[in-house]
Amino acid sequence: MSQSEFEIVGSISEIWKIVIQAAMFLVLWAAVFGTKKGKRDDIAAVLFILVNMMLGLLPFESGVRYVVVAFTVMGYAWMKYKRQIGKAVFVMLAIYNLHSLSFLIANSIYMEVTNMMMKELDVLQESYMQQVYHCMSVGLIASFFLYTALFVAMTAILHRLIKGETIMAWQDVLLLSVLNFVGSMIAKIIVGLGIVKIDDRVFILFDEKPDLLWKMPLIAVLIFVGETALIYFWKRYRILLVERQKHFVAEQQVKAMKKRLEEAENFYGSIRKVRHEMKNHMSNIKGLTEAGQYGEIEEYVQRMDETMQELEYKYVTGNAVTDVIINDKWRRAKKAGIRFDADFRYGGEIPVFDMGIILSNLLDNAIEACEKLESGKGFIRLSLKRKKQFLLLEVDNSFDGNMPVREGSSLPATTKQSTLPDIVSEHGIGLENVRDMAERYLGGVSIKVKGDVFHVTVMLQQGKGVVETGNDIL
Repeated sequence: MSQSEFEIVGSISEIWKIVIQAAMFLVLWAAVFGTKKGKRDDIAAVLFILVNMMLGLLPFESGVRYVVVAFTVMGYAWMKYKRQIGKAVFVMLAIYNLHSLSFLIANSIYMEVTNMMMKELDVLQESYMQQVYHCMSVGLIASFFLYTALFVAMTAILHRLIKGETIMAWQDVLLLSVLNFVGSMIAKIIVGLGIVKIDDRVFILFDEKPDLLWKMPLIAVLIFVGETALIYFWKRYRILLVERQKHFVAEQQVKAMKKRLEEAENFYGSIRKVRHEMKNHMSNIKGLTEAGQYGEIEEYVQRMDETMQELEYKYVTGNAVTDVIINDKWRRAKKAGIRFDADFRYGGEIPVFDMGIILSNLLDNAIEACEKLESGKGFIRLSLKRKKQFLLLEVDNSFDGNMPVREGSSLPATTKQSTLPDIVSEHGIGLENVRDMAERYLGGVSIKVKGDVFHVTVMLQQGKGVVETGNDIL
């Protein structure tokens, strides 16, 4: 094999490396950004290939090419994914690390194969250089296939570990990228020290330190194992945090419902007390009538009317718990100057405990949104509709038009501040808790915004609830 033919093999190898890097980049990008099947983000991969190819034609070092490609892709991520630029940083560092680790292992195989084959060559033969190029080509092709297999295998493992994780904060990116950076730097150092010209002689690292031919692949494997272990335990940590938050939410909802039940009990206790005292009231009125004290009778009756109004429910829903919740929210809205209207009749289709959680969260969110407006401009409309086996709980309310989006979620983010750590904060979890409750009944939550009106629809299937209810959590 001639030198020109060997250079062609080397050029093909370099082009293939860019192609396989782009393919694995797209795989990892889809896993990190949660790209759905059939909706791949091919633009990112095209940018990756084009910039690599264009810079490859210019006399730039590979390190410069990698930096330019990284900034190009991150610029695209900034325009399309806004606040998720951290994910793009992780993907770029991970791809370069996998490339570096695959290269370290494959390069050791290349050096070992070529060394073994060259030992059998006769320097005195006329075809010695052709045989040298032949040996180098065989070693290059072997390393070429090994590099591809390693790169694909490592990417597949990371894809499996990361897939489904939608949240990756900057502290997560920094934590998970440490070993990615270390692997890339080690590969760069080894390549830099591989062949060094010192005065009139050439220093070849693997000739001077042949034991590195097996040490470097071992180091590469250990770095990858450390990376996968780090991602695995990070995901387990995220799962524990989510479970901790759900447990906290459940406790808060249980406390809230117990309070509502106590209020309902106190309310009906007051009614029983009034009924018990009605005989005394009638006797008092009869006595005032016989004494001709009609002015005092009018005052006495007025005080009784005020007492009865305090015990009166504007909305009667068919259940003590939903009566207390809706009327309590009505009084709170009335006090804040918010128009409140409800068309709600509870039929027992789902447990009142779960219905109470949904009502409390939706109406609390609506009232808090209206309280930001001027007095008298806020309104809330609550309705419960039935369509075949479905319950449709709808809440419309006015708001200031500001609806920040929560990263990694289709639900709005909270605008309230909390002194507790985010993961155990009761702020901003109302709609998320409603969504979780709806999913228990094979339903969901739909949110629409039209101008300054916020519309939420909660769909529930009657009789489809799972076993896990608030009582079971206890």
